Amino acid sequence: MPSHKKKSKPRGLHQKGGPPTVRPLWSGTISFGLVSIPVDLLAAVTPRNTALMMIDNEGHALGRQYYCSKERKKLTNDDLVRGYETKDGKMVVITDVEFESVAPEMSADINLRNFVPVEQIPALYFQKHYFLAPAGKSSKAYNLLVATMHRTGRVGIGNFVMRGHEYLVAIISDNGVLRADTLRYADEVRSPENIGLPKKVSPPASLVTQFIKQIMQLKNTQLEMSKLQDTEAEALKALVKTKQKNRNNVVHQSNLETDEEDGSVGGGKVIDLMSVLRRSLSKRAVVTNAAPSAPISLDDRRALKGTASKSIKKTASTRK
Repeated sequence: MPSHKKKSKPRGLHQKGGPPTVRPLWSGTISFGLVSIPVDLLAAVTPRNTALMMIDNEGHALGRQYYCSKERKKLTNDDLVRGYETKDGKMVVITDVEFESVAPEMSADINLRNFVPVEQIPALYFQKHYFLAPAGKSSKAYNLLVATMHRTGRVGIGNFVMRGHEYLVAIISDNGVLRADTLRYADEVRSPENIGLPKKVSPPASLVTQFIKQIMQLKNTQLEMSKLQDTEAEALKALVKTKQKNRNNVVHQSNLETDEEDGSVGGGKVIDLMSVLRRSLSKRAVVTNAAPSAPISLDDRRALKGTASKSIKKTASTRK
């Protein structure tokens, strides 16, 4: 007989009719005293899609290769070891065994050591933001902790281990849910004195009054974050959309999987980028693909750069 058991859904946040399930980055428990509450850690922010990949003129992603400038040779993964640079500029080699010996002990707990007012944490110490969701049947205990921390106005300070690294973290009650903000350690934060900023001075009262008038003209009772647009990201998206529509410098990558949204295969007309570059310079210009070659010195690079600059100026003068 066919089984009628319900399929288990992946753990994480999911809203009916909303975005797909957000998978947890880490799962464990919030622990303090005799309290232990299972939770899932989920990213609270998503990065802006403005990063560009380095590819060749056929659309193939490029890989990074290590090169030893002293011995002038390429290195493989077997040639690589970890190095710790000291303050005097010396490099101390750390083996894998030694590195593992000082790695934090694996744990599935967020150990809260104390609860402090949120005002006690300077803004510079906050680093990355996450949400904590109740896991399993911990909803009642989770909601109790949210309400208690909200009423007391306290923030839980503790530490936890994720992906082999130990983090300092602040657990905050935020509009009915728990937020986990990783914190920087004290030696990571610079003071104005460390940077060399000028000491505090008292400007003339008349100038302060003028500044107050300017500020009051731009005052607002509420900050609406949704109206603060990332113009750089929007401009980049518009540029990409226009180039796709016009089939301009769009490289078609072969053997692509079907697009999940519309079932079509992504990509556009294959464009010979070198031909485009050749036509943009001059009908008589000769442009060839660069072949692998040995590294050149800084002086040689400067000499080549000077030669190229003179060539461009000469071409521009001829076109005029």
